[in-house]
Amino acid sequence: MKQHYRKWFSIFLCMILMIVMLPKSSFANTPFDVRAKAAILIDVKTGKILYHKNADQSLPIASMSKMMTQYIVLEQIKTGKLSWNDVYKAKTIDQALSTKAGLSNIPLYEGEEYTLKELYDSMMIVSANASSRALGEMAGKTDQQFVQMMNDTAKQLKLSHSHFVNTSGLNNQDIHPYEVQGTKPNDENHMSAKDLALLAYHLTKEFPKELAVETIKKKAFYVTDSQAIEMINTNEMLPGGKYSYEGILGMKTGRNEAAGFGFTAHAKRGDRELISVVIGAENKEGKPSSKARFMETKKLLDYGFKQWECKPVQPADYLLAKEQKPAVKDGKKEKVSLDAAGPSCVMTPKAADQAIKGKLHLNEERLVAPIKKGQKLGTMELTGPNEQYLTPDLKKQATIDLIAGESVEKENWAILLWKSIF
Repeated sequence: MKQHYRKWFSIFLCMILMIVMLPKSSFANTPFDVRAKAAILIDVKTGKILYHKNADQSLPIASMSKMMTQYIVLEQIKTGKLSWNDVYKAKTIDQALSTKAGLSNIPLYEGEEYTLKELYDSMMIVSANASSRALGEMAGKTDQQFVQMMNDTAKQLKLSHSHFVNTSGLNNQDIHPYEVQGTKPNDENHMSAKDLALLAYHLTKEFPKELAVETIKKKAFYVTDSQAIEMINTNEMLPGGKYSYEGILGMKTGRNEAAGFGFTAHAKRGDRELISVVIGAENKEGKPSSKARFMETKKLLDYGFKQWECKPVQPADYLLAKEQKPAVKDGKKEKVSLDAAGPSCVMTPKAADQAIKGKLHLNEERLVAPIKKGQKLGTMELTGPNEQYLTPDLKKQATIDLIAGESVEKENWAILLWKSIF
């Protein structure tokens, strides 16, 4: 009987050890899984990644790829190559694409004229495919040249898991026979969740005012001078939308057979600003769902706003005790205290599996008296599983400058001489 109990006690101990030894999440405690093929959440101020799932996997992203068309058009307006008042005269291809059944479209009738602003608004509000193609032609002169511009810009922005074959994100089979020359019959645009987040980050940083159109719930589009169509924003998280969310600002939805339902979102509450990306969202039954993309986005944004905080930087919170007051050469004090430069704060999970640590980089040449209070003495790099950023450059920018927390006068020369002898 005792052997029987010993056997079960041993099994119980093994199970406890296995649970304890299981690898912990690489991020703050996340009591959820985003039901999607891929997802990411970032802090806009710093570019810090707060959550990710399959974020580097290149996937079909449907109309979310229109954000690249948007970026290039806005860049050309900024440099004076294009103007909001530029006029485009619709062609046969535009009418054919914009009146094709089953596609997200605003009709563009051959021979009618539309301003760049009208086309831009329709692309961003209702994801108009023909409008995105027309914008591409305005910026690149031909479809083929604009697609090349999209891929060149992806390289420039270091979107390493992105490839474009058209302006809209449709599969080439859907737009046949108008696919871009040189692309394959079943090609379509691919991006990773991380690349989409980085593209969205550039848009919010470089063109904040131009993104205001994404908050428009309804707007009229004049197909002809006498015929108007009401455009209703595809972003159902806007105020008054079916899944309205406090602080939502944009950005772009996407849907087709290969991509499923996706959404890149931009939200702000107070001084906190987040970007989330969901690709291929699914409901509880594991089926593609339009509602799911907004529910999973809400889940991500709630997590970012509620479970992360920007904590003031105190070097003592991240450094070992022996590192907190480095030694000073030739000073009346043997050591000097360290402070963080400026009103700096760090995005920190309220409940983290592993503590963030500081890696100290001191400039030894500056640790010689006299030292003035506020003088830069080195830097502190935060390390840990939560310290991941969109780009290496953004990670470098997160490095914290360390300054002297007090002044240290130089020791009397006689005493220094005495110390050097004895």
